Amino acid sequence: MLKGYRRLVYVCITAVLILVFAGYFNNKNKVHAEAVGVVNVSGYLNVRKGPGTSYALLKSGGTGITLTNGQKVSITAKSGNWYNVSFKLNGKNHKGYVMGSYIKVQGGSVCTSVTASVNGGDLQLMEQASATGPCVQAGTGESDVIIPDGSEVTLMDETTKDGQKWYYILYNYEDEAYEGYVKAESLKISYGKGIPGIWEGSAKTPLYKNAGKSTVVKNAGKKVNVGIKKQFTIIKERTASKKRYFYIKVRAGKKTVYGYLPASSARFQIVQTEQDSPAEATETPLPEEPDTTEEPEATEGPEATETPAAASPGPAATKLPAPAEPMTDDEFKKKLQDDGFPDSYIKPLMELHGKFPYWEFEVFNTGLKWATVIKKESVVGVNLLSVNKSYDWKSTEEGAYDWKTDKYIPHDGSTWVAASEKAVKYYMDPRNFLDERGIFQFESLEYRSEAQTQDGVEKILNNTPMRDKKFTYTSASGGKSEIKYSEAFMKAAESSGVSPYHLASRVKQEVVISPTLMSTSVSGTVSGYEGIYNFYNIGAYSSTAAGGAVANGLKWASTGDTYNRPWNDRYKSITGGAEYIGKNYINAGQNTLYLEKFNVTSKNRYDHQYMTNVEAPNSEATKTVSAYGVIDQDMPIIFSIPVYNNMPDEPCEVPSGGKNPNNYLKTLYVKDYPFTSQFVLGDDGSKKYKLSVGKNVESIKICATKVSEYATISGTGNKELSEGVNTFTVKVTSESGDDRKYTIEVTRGE
Repeated sequence: MLKGYRRLVYVCITAVLILVFAGYFNNKNKVHAEAVGVVNVSGYLNVRKGPGTSYALLKSGGTGITLTNGQKVSITAKSGNWYNVSFKLNGKNHKGYVMGSYIKVQGGSVCTSVTASVNGGDLQLMEQASATGPCVQAGTGESDVIIPDGSEVTLMDETTKDGQKWYYILYNYEDEAYEGYVKAESLKISYGKGIPGIWEGSAKTPLYKNAGKSTVVKNAGKKVNVGIKKQFTIIKERTASKKRYFYIKVRAGKKTVYGYLPASSARFQIVQTEQDSPAEATETPLPEEPDTTEEPEATEGPEATETPAAASPGPAATKLPAPAEPMTDDEFKKKLQDDGFPDSYIKPLMELHGKFPYWEFEVFNTGLKWATVIKKESVVGVNLLSVNKSYDWKSTEEGAYDWKTDKYIPHDGSTWVAASEKAVKYYMDPRNFLDERGIFQFESLEYRSEAQTQDGVEKILNNTPMRDKKFTYTSASGGKSEIKYSEAFMKAAESSGVSPYHLASRVKQEVVISPTLMSTSVSGTVSGYEGIYNFYNIGAYSSTAAGGAVANGLKWASTGDTYNRPWNDRYKSITGGAEYIGKNYINAGQNTLYLEKFNVTSKNRYDHQYMTNVEAPNSEATKTVSAYGVIDQDMPIIFSIPVYNNMPDEPCEVPSGGKNPNNYLKTLYVKDYPFTSQFVLGDDGSKKYKLSVGKNVESIKICATKVSEYATISGTGNKELSEGVNTFTVKVTSESGDDRKYTIEVTRGE
């Protein structure tokens, strides 16, 4: 039985009891129980009356309502893989259901609850957001519900009354569920990797470097403000001067920044978990056969919420049988454990399984110690990133940073510097990227005939000129033949050993400009290279020469005799280019974007790494997802995820901000008196500087300057001398708080 702010009435009939519960839970005044999402489709998104494709389309004026890419919606509830959303369209408010995989939200997924624990003593559960209101009653109403200190509760909603933040929570005790209000500061929130948040203040507010302090965070020299309804990720909280502050990460321009906000005007983005009532489930669904008169015409764009119309099937071997029923959560969890995934991998993989039940996750057991791998990949010059990253991301090891000039040493061009060990740990820890975007750096790029189909290729080619289209080429016998692009990618996969999905998405990235237009690289009409095609833009490096990158790529495609060159028809370009892609990395065992960058395979380990940019796998995963477009939930994709020995219990943290580390002196001297051994720029403080003065010298003046403008110096200025040996210390404190000491020994004559 549920007890709380509004108590249930016992009803004998089970079905009625379910309906009462559903009405109770969904009709409570939950003002804040929502998240903000953005539609993420290449065509349009249907809105339905219930959580499933069997429900009728939501209509306005007799026409089915659809949403377009980039449109904002408010998510109020989650039902399986569907979101209950509200939005405004043509000046009218609407509410309906859309498939969750086509809504992009802060943090990657919606948050249906927040776990917390009572902190600071036993806690009384209130029926209202008021310290003087009635308490929630236990049992038959003879006693108040008291939650013991340290007990775990679930935060479902929040409200502010008279300047006080209250959380609406669920507390389970001895098979009884109680709901009510508690003061926000009485709970300790479990933040995990972060909780989606939103700013609800009446005006924009500065982001502060420290809780309760006035120093603001800056980006490119400008103060960072968090605007009204701005979304961010809440990482932790802190109390300063009896006020709560959230430590957040938020986008400022093209950069992610970190800082503190007052918690009073920020809230968590939480949505309800919704369950269908039996009555609704039997009243609103349509028959299994779709009512085509209600659907938008095909010319309006692809249907986003359901599987696109299938292309011509092509050869039977390119189409797999209908997939088997997906595993239940318990079956899938047991499989992950049996396969050898550590516990810290299982929760995010379970969440992905809920959204994409036909995805497969394989363990790539490296057999390597985590500490050893990080040591090898943290060698200066092996992994680089932009010098514009904050201090925490950049290495200060020898060869990476010049302490004498407070400058990072470039290793590629003028802007690429060595990544810090912390940055390497973050990007190498697979657990940081087990979401529906980052997971694609672990996508198996090998050809897997049991999982990769021509139908799947057609889905990737959606919204391109290649979708369900044929081209003519010269067969091996010399005759003219026709073949679909999707079948050509399947043939290329068979001959090269490379995933047809990877080949199709790579071509989509390289040469597709719009749903009706492709680059001149595949037109066959470029002057001087008529009849030459380069679908993967291999060799298409930028230059100032005539024709630029396209001409360079076509020149490469027209010369040589390897990889089936010259590529004087489309088929040769698609299949020959696939062989080129597969040879050096994928067929050598580096068969994921992650392994192409971080070679932890047994062959050429820690060497033969595709690029030095430590962020490359994550960036390439984003490009892959963009190229795939809307991913069908029934489409099987295989991911090979590395596991290391002796990994940390929790995923490695993202480097956060950091401050200038330099605590070196630029100059050090005593006015009018030279040291016996002159100070040299770059001295780390290990030397002792000595000098002698006459008996009549009663004081000296120590002078020094610092290398970094952010450091502070103490110990300089006028110093009184005693007879004999006088020892003085000049201390330099970096912005990051590290001290370096320089010692001066002055002997005054007797």
